[in-house]
Amino acid sequence: MLKRILFSSASIFLISGSLVAQQPVEKINRNNFFYIAPVELFLNTIQLGYEHKLANHNTVALLGGFKLAKKNQMVSRLGGNAEFQYRINLLYNKEAISTITKRYTTFAYFAPYIEYKYEEITESYVPDISTKTNTLTTVNSGFAGVGFGVRFSGLENRFCLNLFAGGGLKYSDTHGLQNYDDFLQVGYTGIAPKVSFQMGIAF
Repeated sequence: MLKRILFSSASIFLISGSLVAQQPVEKINRNNFFYIAPVELFLNTIQLGYEHKLANHNTVALLGGFKLAKKNQMVSRLGGNAEFQYRINLLYNKEAISTITKRYTTFAYFAPYIEYKYEEITESYVPDISTKTNTLTTVNSGFAGVGFGVRFSGLENRFCLNLFAGGGLKYSDTHGLQNYDDFLQVGYTGIAPKVSFQMGIAF
């Protein structure tokens, strides 16, 4: 009798374990991502981004922000930018497997991009105590190129980090002082690099 009870209990335990093992791991689908660029905050700039996953497993990203002018300074800047990226998934199979079996994903991509930026630069000169002169410089620039990036998602794919590096051709139209047309300056025209780091959430 005792042997039958032990045998029955063991059989039930093994069958239950087998059923639990056969249950598929729930796939967490999060197709939208919201970003903020933390480094830009130290440059007096708020840079935000939104990314959406398409049915073909690629994504589109809309990025934009604005620069706030600093008061009581000899040089103040005010402007904004808008950017569009089409991110082509380079590792779809690995991303799909990791989404099913793990609580994190890695999305590596190739992305052409196009960006528009506008900025106003006001410089103040004080030739003497009673006189103050302001000089306004405006810059309209367009930037197009390609790059590679990777998005890491963790904490059940709720938190994400995005790294992007690339380069392209930039054209700037400057009205006013020509002090801002050097390499990496806002008024530069020519081949230029592009690097970004973003943190965000998935939903």
